[in-house]
Amino acid sequence: MSSKCCINDEDLCIAYSSRLFDLITKKYTYAILIVLDKYGRLRFNELQRKINGITKKALSTRLKELESLKLVKREVEQEPIRVYYSLTTEGRAVKNAIQILISVINLIDGDHKDAFLC
Repeated sequence: MSSKCCINDEDLCIAYSSRLFDLITKKYTYAILIVLDKYGRLRFNELQRKINGITKKALSTRLKELESLKLVKREVEQEPIRVYYSLTTEGRAVKNAIQILISVINLIDGDHKDAFLC
Protein backbone atom coordinates (compact mmCIF):
# COMPACT_ATOMS: atom_id res chain seq x y z
CA MET A 1 0.00 0.00 0.00
CA SER A 2 1.23 3.50 -0.74
CA SER A 3 1.90 6.12 1.90
CA LYS A 4 -1.00 8.00 3.45
CA CYS A 5 -1.73 11.56 2.37
CA CYS A 6 -2.82 13.03 5.73
CA ILE A 7 0.18 13.49 7.99
CA ASN A 8 -0.74 13.13 11.69
CA ASP A 9 -4.34 12.36 10.68
CA GLU A 10 -4.05 8.78 9.51
CA ASP A 11 -7.51 8.06 10.92
CA LEU A 12 -8.92 10.12 8.01
CA CYS A 13 -7.42 7.75 5.43
CA ILE A 14 -9.40 4.90 3.90
CA ALA A 15 -7.72 1.80 2.51
CA TYR A 16 -9.06 0.74 -0.87
CA SER A 17 -8.35 -1.62 -3.74
CA SER A 18 -6.25 0.35 -6.21
CA ARG A 19 -6.75 -2.51 -8.68
CA LEU A 20 -10.53 -1.99 -8.68
CA PHE A 21 -10.23 1.79 -8.63
CA ASP A 22 -7.92 1.73 -11.67
CA LEU A 23 -10.30 -0.60 -13.51
CA ILE A 24 -13.44 1.49 -12.98
CA THR A 25 -11.68 4.52 -14.42
CA LYS A 26 -10.63 2.70 -17.61
CA LYS A 27 -12.36 3.30 -20.91
CA TYR A 28 -15.42 1.09 -21.55
CA THR A 29 -15.68 -0.31 -18.02
CA TYR A 30 -18.78 1.71 -17.17
CA ALA A 31 -20.30 1.00 -20.60
CA ILE A 32 -19.94 -2.74 -20.08
CA LEU A 33 -21.51 -2.50 -16.61
CA ILE A 34 -24.52 -0.46 -17.73
CA VAL A 35 -25.18 -2.59 -20.83
CA LEU A 36 -25.06 -5.83 -18.84
CA ASP A 37 -27.29 -4.29 -16.18
CA LYS A 38 -29.87 -3.27 -18.77
CA TYR A 39 -29.86 -6.37 -20.98
CA GLY A 40 -28.85 -9.13 -18.58
CA ARG A 41 -26.94 -12.09 -20.01
CA LEU A 42 -25.25 -11.30 -23.30
CA ARG A 43 -22.87 -13.10 -25.60
CA PHE A 44 -19.59 -11.45 -26.54
CA ASN A 45 -20.68 -10.22 -30.00
CA GLU A 46 -24.01 -8.96 -28.67
CA LEU A 47 -22.17 -6.95 -26.05
CA GLN A 48 -19.71 -5.57 -28.60
CA ARG A 49 -22.55 -4.42 -30.88
CA LYS A 50 -24.13 -2.45 -28.03
CA ILE A 51 -20.95 -0.51 -27.13
CA ASN A 52 -19.94 2.12 -29.65
CA GLY A 53 -16.33 1.89 -30.80
CA ILE A 54 -15.10 -0.98 -28.63
CA THR A 55 -12.76 -3.44 -30.33
CA LYS A 56 -12.78 -7.20 -29.74
CA LYS A 57 -9.42 -6.94 -28.00
CA ALA A 58 -10.53 -4.11 -25.69
CA LEU A 59 -13.77 -5.92 -24.82
CA SER A 60 -11.98 -9.19 -24.18
CA THR A 61 -9.40 -7.51 -21.96
CA ARG A 62 -11.96 -5.53 -20.00
CA LEU A 63 -14.23 -8.57 -19.50
CA LYS A 64 -11.29 -10.61 -18.14
CA GLU A 65 -10.44 -7.78 -15.73
CA LEU A 66 -14.06 -7.42 -14.60
CA GLU A 67 -14.38 -11.18 -14.18
CA SER A 68 -11.19 -11.38 -12.11
CA LEU A 69 -12.67 -8.83 -9.69
CA LYS A 70 -16.02 -10.68 -9.61
CA LEU A 71 -17.95 -7.80 -11.18
CA VAL A 72 -18.91 -9.85 -14.25
CA LYS A 73 -19.79 -13.54 -14.39
CA ARG A 74 -18.78 -15.70 -17.37
CA GLU A 75 -20.96 -18.73 -18.03
CA VAL A 76 -20.21 -21.46 -20.57
CA GLU A 77 -23.08 -23.56 -21.91
CA GLN A 78 -22.42 -26.84 -23.73
CA GLU A 79 -24.06 -28.24 -26.89
CA PRO A 80 -23.45 -26.00 -28.74
CA ILE A 81 -20.81 -24.16 -26.78
CA ARG A 82 -21.94 -20.64 -25.95
CA VAL A 83 -20.41 -18.13 -23.58
CA TYR A 84 -22.56 -15.58 -21.76
CA TYR A 85 -21.59 -12.61 -19.62
CA SER A 86 -23.72 -11.13 -16.87
CA LEU A 87 -23.40 -8.63 -14.06
CA THR A 88 -22.83 -9.88 -10.52
CA THR A 89 -24.29 -8.28 -7.42
CA GLU A 90 -20.92 -6.63 -6.80
CA GLY A 91 -20.83 -5.37 -10.39
CA ARG A 92 -24.27 -3.83 -10.02
CA ALA A 93 -23.16 -2.14 -6.78
CA VAL A 94 -20.11 -0.63 -8.51
CA LYS A 95 -22.26 0.55 -11.44
CA ASN A 96 -24.75 2.13 -9.04
CA ALA A 97 -21.95 3.84 -7.10
CA ILE A 98 -20.57 5.36 -10.32
CA GLN A 99 -24.06 6.58 -11.25
CA ILE A 100 -24.52 8.17 -7.82
CA LEU A 101 -21.16 9.95 -8.13
CA ILE A 102 -22.11 11.28 -11.58
CA SER A 103 -25.48 12.49 -10.21
CA VAL A 104 -23.70 14.41 -7.44
CA ILE A 105 -21.27 15.91 -9.96
CA ASN A 106 -24.24 17.03 -12.08
CA LEU A 107 -25.90 18.61 -9.04
CA ILE A 108 -22.77 20.59 -8.30
CA ASP A 109 -21.77 21.50 -11.84
CA GLY A 110 -24.88 20.74 -13.89
CA ASP A 111 -24.62 23.87 -16.01
CA HIS A 112 -21.34 22.72 -17.52
CA LYS A 113 -22.17 19.27 -18.88
CA ASP A 114 -19.83 18.71 -21.80
CA ALA A 115 -19.36 14.95 -22.04
CA PHE A 116 -21.09 11.61 -21.70
CA LEU A 117 -19.89 8.78 -19.49
CA CYS A 118 -20.63 5.51 -21.23
